[in-house]
Amino acid sequence: MIYRDFGKTGLKVSAIGVGCEYVWTADERTVYDLVRTAVDAGVNYFDLFVGTPSTREYYGKALKGVRDKVYLAGHLGCADLDGQYVKTRNEALCKDFLDQFYEKLDTDCIDVLFLHNCDDFADLDNILNGWMYAYAKELKEAGRAKFIGLSTHSTDIALAAVKSGKLDVLMFPVNPLFNLLPQDSADARMKGREVRSMTRAERDAYPTKQKLYELCGEMGVPIVAMKPFAAGNILKGHEEGRLKGLLELTPVQCISYVLSIPQVACPVPGFAGVDELNQSLAYLTATEAERDFSQINDSLVGKFQNQCMYCNHCQPCPKGIDIAEVTKLADMAGHGMTDELVRRYSGLSATASKCIHCGACTKRCPFGIDAEGNIRRAGEVFGF
Repeated sequence: MIYRDFGKTGLKVSAIGVGCEYVWTADERTVYDLVRTAVDAGVNYFDLFVGTPSTREYYGKALKGVRDKVYLAGHLGCADLDGQYVKTRNEALCKDFLDQFYEKLDTDCIDVLFLHNCDDFADLDNILNGWMYAYAKELKEAGRAKFIGLSTHSTDIALAAVKSGKLDVLMFPVNPLFNLLPQDSADARMKGREVRSMTRAERDAYPTKQKLYELCGEMGVPIVAMKPFAAGNILKGHEEGRLKGLLELTPVQCISYVLSIPQVACPVPGFAGVDELNQSLAYLTATEAERDFSQINDSLVGKFQNQCMYCNHCQPCPKGIDIAEVTKLADMAGHGMTDELVRRYSGLSATASKCIHCGACTKRCPFGIDAEGNIRRAGEVFGF
């Protein structure tokens, strides 16, 4: 394993970390095998923002006897409600969720405590000057959290947060498609209009991601890179997403791209199982030719529009719709309907026909995507 400096924390983290987006409904054996295979390979950074109690319990069992070999990242600002992830700033819910993290993972300390999913300046002010940061600091002083971080999808928010001097770590999306955007779709949504309608002056004034990277370097704040595969849309041969074929990179090339940014300490891909983990671990023994990502070019700018990242930040749905899965299946059907897609869609506990068009999912999307429109599209594609 390759280990990289974790900013001013003094830690060394594995060049490949593990996220949890695709195991929050997995069984115990899948989680155990994934965690143990990763640890045996030298992976020492695991991020668990996921809200489902079962996943945390399975992680806790998998980490028994090896907890001292890994760093765990937890999140303050989300919860599990009726089996659904929810972003929340309700103090009681957030604290209860965090208490469960300690209990179910059988740990006394969270190595990195992230203030969760902030993409708006009013929210950032409330986080850094309200109960959330105060509580995180209290936990740090009590030895129950070692470092404080913040997760965001917005360059503007990230810059302001890092400048505050209150962060030890930043969690931020890094992948070729996201980096080739002239500005963040999330920021445009905050202003009430779509990315493509921003004026030239606004685009020119918008801070570049390079400016953020340089500030992180100056402040000693390491970046944990989320979404390194852009939800699989840039992977060669990947079945999901309407952007299939726009870029066709291997997991090794994606990781090589992310790690080419010096301020990035490690990417945290979500792995559905050991096979996907091994495809990324192949980076460690890959040749220079296999790591080469030079096929990326500027012609991709602006094409990363309205593409769901299947991250579930749009949840919860009042009707229990798994928005990410419904959207994913509709995207896949765009390449050709199959009996398997119909079977998977029909097997969902709630399909698009249950949508009441409240618009809450669209408002929550950090990438400015019309999530409600995607559900409507799924209903049209599958007919119910």
